[in-house]
Amino acid sequence: MAARSNSTRNPSSEEIRTQIQTWLMEESWHIRPEKVPDTEWFLSAESEAKVRIGVGQRKGSVDQVIVQGSVTFQQAEQDQINRLPPEERSGFLWDMRFSLLNLGVEFGGVTEPPQVIRISQRIYYDGLTKDRFLQRVSQVRNGLLVILWMVARKLAQPPPERIVGFRPSEGA
Repeated sequence: MAARSNSTRNPSSEEIRTQIQTWLMEESWHIRPEKVPDTEWFLSAESEAKVRIGVGQRKGSVDQVIVQGSVTFQQAEQDQINRLPPEERSGFLWDMRFSLLNLGVEFGGVTEPPQVIRISQRIYYDGLTKDRFLQRVSQVRNGLLVILWMVARKLAQPPPERIVGFRPSEGA
């Protein structure tokens, strides 16, 4: 009787990239491969609503994929936030931190004044299914919306018409 192996082969980084690209395209995201330093691969994905996220694998992270996005504040927005009374400004930024924390996303850049707020989620190969991956995408997208809507509400204006999300020039 021949011996059977119970081990399964780990997918290659390229197979993971191809699968993720397929899942995003099935959900109507527009995909553009990018060359980003220190990554094995990187996909810039834009939804029909013009929300942009980045999905990639860092060099040396052989079993995880990162989903990320960011909001870049224009100088006028930074100035408006800086003009808020100190207690109100501090409270606003703390509220934003707790809102992002409640979403379960990793984040950085919620500082005075906010310049670029980055949001990310990671998923490991052993948990990588279409459902779990797209949940991470939704968490990052929702984090971007929380930032935009909180700023719009605080500044009593609609969110500016711009593409939000990850821009490779801002770092991976």
